[in-house]
Amino acid sequence: MAMPDLSAAARLDLWQAAEWQDPVERALVLAAAADADPTRPDELAALPVGRRDTRLLALHAALGGRALGATAPCPACGEHAEFEVDPEALLARAAEPAPCAPVETSGFSVGWRLPDSVDVAAAAAAADAATAERVLLERCVTAAGGPDGEVDAAALPADVRAALARAMAESDPLAEVLVALSCPACETAFAADLDLSAFVWAELRVHAQRLLREVDVLARAYGWTEAEVLALDDRRRAAYLELAREARA
Repeated sequence: MAMPDLSAAARLDLWQAAEWQDPVERALVLAAAADADPTRPDELAALPVGRRDTRLLALHAALGGRALGATAPCPACGEHAEFEVDPEALLARAAEPAPCAPVETSGFSVGWRLPDSVDVAAAAAAADAATAERVLLERCVTAAGGPDGEVDAAALPADVRAALARAMAESDPLAEVLVALSCPACETAFAADLDLSAFVWAELRVHAQRLLREVDVLARAYGWTEAEVLALDDRRRAAYLELAREARA
């Protein structure tokens, strides 16, 4: 995948395009921007979620990011635990996904496919977690049979659904990134879910807000247009900002 050219203007344009989208559509907008060779929207939406998110890691790199740093609240005491994840390690995990072989357990055989962005959007519209799980099962289970014959996806036993969830996680490792943590205050062990699309979106927003402030300062100081300010490379823009601040001091 070719890396995108994220100039200052391109970063602002991407922020504006993604700002008012729902989380799934926003992830697709960001994933599309991560490839210098555009992918058709329907093809991108049909990618398994984790494979879509490998593109978000490319966007993270294009934004100058290295380790993915975040915090997560302890479920026991509420204290925030800090953690970092190496994006290269995540990409290595996703490099060789397991095949979508039928799940065979407890006398059941389940054929399935990986959830894509369209499936996730449908599940996100559900009223609760149980309904969301049923939506994903109905959409992603392609065939299911048990000791008594054909079985509806939503009627699969809990242990079979759990085995299916494990198989999906093995086949698409970036669909859910869980990080094992220990609370710094009470030492409770817990797992944090790193939402790659939310992380990269927050990262882009920081870039956009900084650029907007820089445009504001330099437009006031020199009378430049937004396009003229953004046309400066980052180092030169920073030098002019320093001069403008010195002049105001």
